[in-house]
Amino acid sequence: MSTLEALHAIVNDEAAPRIIRDHVVDSLQFALRNYPGYFTTKEVQWLAQWDDTRIPIAATKVLDEIKAV
Repeated sequence: MSTLEALHAIVNDEAAPRIIRDHVVDSLQFALRNYPGYFTTKEVQWLAQWDDTRIPIAATKVLDEIKAV
């Protein structure tokens, strides 16, 4: 969880270069879509609440799949 918190800080840091913030978001989206079992349900729920809309969309899909099982 601390790694995700660090990534969240980067994504929300306006001083961080845009390319770095976008890369973090893209990497998290990729991981959520292709390796959803890597994250705990608590982590996915937290990711679904991020301000950047791209992450919550991917996280919500994972949560929907978890609920369907």
